[in-house]
Amino acid sequence: MTPTARHHFGAGARRRPSLRSRLATAAVRELVRPVLRLVPISPLALRAGSLVDVGARLLPVRTAVRVEPVRGEGVRGAVVRAAGVAEGFGAGALLYFHGGGFVAGGLHTHRRFAAELALATGLPVVQVRYRYLPEATVPESVRDCLAAYRWLLEQGAAPGSVVFAGDSAGGFLALSTAIAAATAQLPAPAAMVALSPWLDLDPTTKLAHRNAATEAYLPTAAFPRIAELGCTRDGHVDLTLSPVSGVLAGLPPTLLAACDDEFLRLDSEVMAERLTAAGVPCELHLWYGQIHAFPVVFPYLPESRALTAEIARFARAHIRPAAATAAA
Repeated sequence: MTPTARHHFGAGARRRPSLRSRLATAAVRELVRPVLRLVPISPLALRAGSLVDVGARLLPVRTAVRVEPVRGEGVRGAVVRAAGVAEGFGAGALLYFHGGGFVAGGLHTHRRFAAELALATGLPVVQVRYRYLPEATVPESVRDCLAAYRWLLEQGAAPGSVVFAGDSAGGFLALSTAIAAATAQLPAPAAMVALSPWLDLDPTTKLAHRNAATEAYLPTAAFPRIAELGCTRDGHVDLTLSPVSGVLAGLPPTLLAACDDEFLRLDSEVMAERLTAAGVPCELHLWYGQIHAFPVVFPYLPESRALTAEIARFARAHIRPAAATAAA
């Protein structure tokens, strides 16, 4: 019998979020959701997506970090190190792919969370600035992320000390990049972490689920449209690009986190089942009363810090520093 994925329940399993979290969720539901539902998903409108990252420069980063630009052929990004994090990548690294629905986001939208991850794990966090719509299709985004992994290995990071991580569309990229690495015969990373990941391009089941109505702020109609713009082959959405449809055997241990009433919850549940069936160790963490990718949106909430601590635990449990990998 195939073992089931390990299930964990966030917010202390009491299903009642903190007051700060409830206030934050209410603000997003009442103020952000109505605005996002008015934004058209069109090639012209998508050209303004990168402006979101420009505006995110104003977000205060509470954790003191050093930020180093990544310069490499075909690779863009930044390395974020908290106090006490050593130079180089001998102890390991988190390779982080930001979310934004393949239409927005960047280094600054996720800098606060990257800083929290660096502090919690004691590892450098490499933020990848991949191309996205309308500049590039989703397969091209995956190629950019795979190039970033190659770059990190070239810098001396042992594959057994690297953790792929991402949220939302970045969760799609984390798993797709690991699948692409296997196809390219690159060594697998030590582990993967995906927060509120988008993993199935087919929206049919999700749109029919009750969570399509309980989603706090994401416009659910945007998902089919983005898939049409970024994942079309021969006039149809190529569902084989979905990570849930990929070859999963041989992938590293994976932590999936999702919220109980978010639109993308089903994607994490389906992926947990398929990873487990493929023999991949998997943890599925469900959080109650939170919003999509909440550690990124509100990194300083108690629940966000708790999930960040879980990610750090998971990373430390699976990485092997370069010296240990070489000895093996």
